[in-house]
Amino acid sequence: MRTDVSLARIAEVSGRSESTVSRVLRRAPGVSAEARRAVEVALRTLGVSGAEAAPSDRGIIAVVQAVVLGADVDAFESLFLEMVRRIYRVGRVALRVTTGPELESSATRLQEFGIVGAVVLGGQSAGPEAKRLAALNIPVMRVSNARHEGTGQIVLDATQGIDTAVRHLVHLGHRRIGIAVPEDSAAASRVAAYRRSMADLLHIPATRDQAPVAQAGPGILAGSQAAERLLQANCSAVISCSPAITFGVLESARRAGLDVPRDLSLLTVGEMPDADVVHPPLSQVTFDWPQLAQTAIGELERLIAGSRTLPDYSVTPELVLRSSEMPVRTR
Repeated sequence: MRTDVSLARIAEVSGRSESTVSRVLRRAPGVSAEARRAVEVALRTLGVSGAEAAPSDRGIIAVVQAVVLGADVDAFESLFLEMVRRIYRVGRVALRVTTGPELESSATRLQEFGIVGAVVLGGQSAGPEAKRLAALNIPVMRVSNARHEGTGQIVLDATQGIDTAVRHLVHLGHRRIGIAVPEDSAAASRVAAYRRSMADLLHIPATRDQAPVAQAGPGILAGSQAAERLLQANCSAVISCSPAITFGVLESARRAGLDVPRDLSLLTVGEMPDADVVHPPLSQVTFDWPQLAQTAIGELERLIAGSRTLPDYSVTPELVLRSSEMPVRTR
């Protein structure tokens, strides 16, 4: 039986608005019998019982993310799915909300929906939305790559992950290791961690020449351009810090006639959707998403219950080895 159905999906199947579905699930007054029947049929169609979908007195939790731009890849999709599963397991409804530079703020509308709390994933336009929700006294847990103030938070400590990645590649004999990072609020800390690890492990000054760095905007094309800069710097291994960059590295290597991992080792830090089924299966330094979702929703429940102590966690990723890196060889 499915428990990962969003409010938007229920609205789509029932043919009613999300606000109407919300009111039905909360058993709010003033909803027609016809609307209630439509939502009940939609729930049965989706394989969700009314009790699983929304105990009426428990309320709705919004999961807020920045809209994916262009051909970019959603770095938080796996975490989103785990959040939705966890939200339903605690007897609440999950409402997916996307924000963007051209989209109006949804904070006030969410308040009108009667949400009892929100989880905000990532940064960009989702950051200001987290602040607006908190200003409306809505309990918020934020999960992102950088530290923020004013909400409960779980910080994904990519700096430790980068050190793990560098250590693994150095252990395989690589000395010419480059890193590609997205242009976001965590870029500076990622680059600093990379250069610090390169200097400590290889006993080099870790200058731009000896420790190549490429930053990329959103989208696979930008990731490919960043990868090409690292290939031009004659890197034998690349650390990628976003899904779009990872796909860009694979594309650039293919165009250059390089085999991954025979000619170029690739290690990703953070989320990479379907890392185990792409070719080659990608080694990762990644997070335990189910455990992270459980912690985030558990802390949000405490905030909803009235706790005034803002949770503040920093979590480190773990190395998962597959087939995208190998000992260095001369090109």
